[in-house]
This record gives sequence, structure tokens and C-alpha cells, in this order.
Amino acid sequence: MKKHLIFILILLLFVETAITQDFLTIKQAIDIGLENNYGIRLGKQDLNIAENNNTYGNAGFLPRLNVNAAQTNSVTNSHQAFLTGQVNDRSGAKSDAFNAGLQLNWTIFDGLKMFARRDQLQQLEEMGEMQLLLTVENTITNIHVNYFTLVQLMKQKKVLEKTITIGNERLALADDKLAFGSGSKLEVLQALVDLHSDSAAYMNLLDQISRNTITINTLLGRSPEIIFALDDQIELRSGLVYDSLEKQLLHRNTSLLLSKKDEQLAQLALKEIKARLYPEIGLNVGYNFLNQKSESGFLAENRSLGLTYGLTASMNLFNGLNTQREQKNLRVQIESNRLQVESLQNELIAELKSSFSSYSNKLKLRVMESHNLTSAQENLNIAGERFELGDLSGIEFREAQRNYLEAETRLLLVILEIKILETHLLQLAGMLTGG
Repeated sequence: MKKHLIFILILLLFVETAITQDFLTIKQAIDIGLENNYGIRLGKQDLNIAENNNTYGNAGFLPRLNVNAAQTNSVTNSHQAFLTGQVNDRSGAKSDAFNAGLQLNWTIFDGLKMFARRDQLQQLEEMGEMQLLLTVENTITNIHVNYFTLVQLMKQKKVLEKTITIGNERLALADDKLAFGSGSKLEVLQALVDLHSDSAAYMNLLDQISRNTITINTLLGRSPEIIFALDDQIELRSGLVYDSLEKQLLHRNTSLLLSKKDEQLAQLALKEIKARLYPEIGLNVGYNFLNQKSESGFLAENRSLGLTYGLTASMNLFNGLNTQREQKNLRVQIESNRLQVESLQNELIAELKSSFSSYSNKLKLRVMESHNLTSAQENLNIAGERFELGDLSGIEFREAQRNYLEAETRLLLVILEIKILETHLLQLAGMLTGG
């Protein structure tokens, strides 16, 4: 009866879902993520705003044209006494006036402030592109990490399934030996405890797989309930050379380029402040129409239509030395930004060195773990044969089984770590999205 219960437990654990699963490669996952990921979609909206702001009108190059119109009406009672003795009394005299006009104001010189502003808008648009690129890189990195982690978990699942199958066979053999009088109750209990331990580990692994699947679906911007099959091969990139990666980092790292943009923006802000030291010259053109009618007063009707034009000039002579103060502060800000760029560059190079060192060591460790797994597999095969012949105790067989499981798990883990480090190195070098 006990054997049947264990068999049912293992059967339930190994049952695969009957739902047809879509096959998802890493390339397909990235393509879906780039299309649907909410962070990327929001980043595109921010970039659209920066692009819309980058216009000559927003920079101050274009004129401002206003139209105005007004209609006024009045009803008055008036009493007018003249020196000649004439008296005019009017009651309920109506008057109305209509005034309309166009006014064009155009700043034709502002100390080149408009050019500095235009350059600032261009820099902000480029920063928006870089911010979006950084979001894309982070999304691709997260997809890589979670996808290949899931691949590793699925491989580990197969290893545990094999371990549980062997454990079930061991329990059945211990039961048979006990039934024929050549075994002991202790052997059966030991096999049962080990099988329960492996089954619990398997169920915990299934939970990790489920949570990781939900994370991937969330990154891809789709329903967390979607079930998919994976490509179980983790292809490692070859030919990564530190000197080449460092060179690429200095020219292509997105975070470093963004930091340099901050420095450039501060320099443009200084140019904009310096423009206040020059006069501002504007062109004004207007066209106005006036029509007045009145039932009292000296004029029954007054109509005018005409063009007005002229130049205006203004220049700040003294504003409490605030312009000089702002220039000093911006020069300090520029120096601070320069130091931030140097600091970030130093940190990124240090991170690159550290990650590449780990990457190189993991490659060597992978070779060692491959040899260890081969030895552990051979040891498990021999132990299994001896256990069936009764030349090996259950505890000794379990030790061989545990050694194999640990060797397989270590190899899977080191391959995953290599892939994650590889992805991180490519992102640091600005090569993750191409190159």
C-alpha cells in the first residue's frame, strides 16, 4: 500500500499540463518585451514629449502674432452748456465703438539666448533617446536573467525527477528485501525519508518555476497566466576581450553618455545666462481698425484704419549682481558635473574589471564542474549496481545520489552565472542592443 501511495505522489508530481504550450525563444521574448513592456512604452511617451518640445518656436526664434477685438456700447444722458448760451440736453443717447487689430512681436536679437535654448532642447531630446535606450537595456537584461534562470530551473527539475525516480526504485527494492527477509525496516524508513525530502525539494522548485514564469510574462507586458515552453539550451558567447569591452564602455555606455549630457546642459545654461549681458531688440508691427458712432458729443462717427511699426530695445544695466551670481553657480555646477562623469567612469571601469574577472573564473569553473559531473555520474551508476546486488548500504547509495545531484546543480548554476555575467558585460560596454 505504501509503495502505491509513493507511486501516486510521484505520478502527480511528474504530470505535465495538458494545455498546449507556446514555444518561446530568448529572441522572441526580447521582441515581445520591446513591443509590450510597460516601462519601454512609457519611455517612448516621454521621448515623444521631448521631441515635441524641440522646436524653433519653443526656442524663441519665431514671432508672436496676436489678434484682439472689442465692442463697447453705452447709453448716456448728457447736459452741455456752451459759452454762446447754447444748451444741449440729450436723454438716452447711444454710442458704440468697435476696435480690432493684429499685433506682431518678433525678438530679432537676444544675445544668442535663443540659439542656446535650441541647443538645450536638442540635448534634452537626445537625453530622452538615451533614457529610453537605458530602459530597453535594463528590460533586455531582466528578460535574459529571468529567462535563463527559468531554463536552469527546468533543467534542475529534470535532475530532481530523475533523482526521485531512482529514490522510488530504491524504496521499492528496500520493501522487497524486507518482504523476503533479507532487508531491514531501517533501510525502508531511510529510503522513504530521502524520497520525501527529494519530493519536497521538487515541489519547492515547482513554486520557483511558477513565480519565475509570472515574472517573465510581466516583463513581456502580457498576462501572467500564459504558459510557455523554453529553449533549454543556454548558448554562451565567446570572444569577449577585456580591452575591447573597456574601449566600448568609454564610448557607448548609456549611463556614462547620459552623465556627459548633464555636463553639456550646464554649459548651455551658462551661455543662456551670458546672453542677459547683451541688449534685446524686438520688431513690432500692428494693424488696427477703429469705428466709433455716437448720438451725443462733437463727433457722430469716427473711423480709422492703419499700420504701426517700430523697433524696441532693452538692456539690463543692474539687477543686484544676480546675473554674475548665477554664472558663478553654473561654473561650479559644470565642474561638479565633470567630476561626476569622471567618478561614474571610474566606477563603471571598476565594475567591468570585477565582472570580467568573475566571468573568466566562472569559465574555468565550468570546465571543472563538467569533469566533476562526469565522475559523479559514473560513481552513481556503480553505486546503483552495487546497491542492487546488496554490496552497498542505502546510506552509501544516498551519498552517491546526493553527490550527483549537487554536481549537476553546481554545473547548471555556473552556466547560468556565466550567462548573467556575459549579459552584464555587454550592457556595460553598450553592446547589448547591437554589436
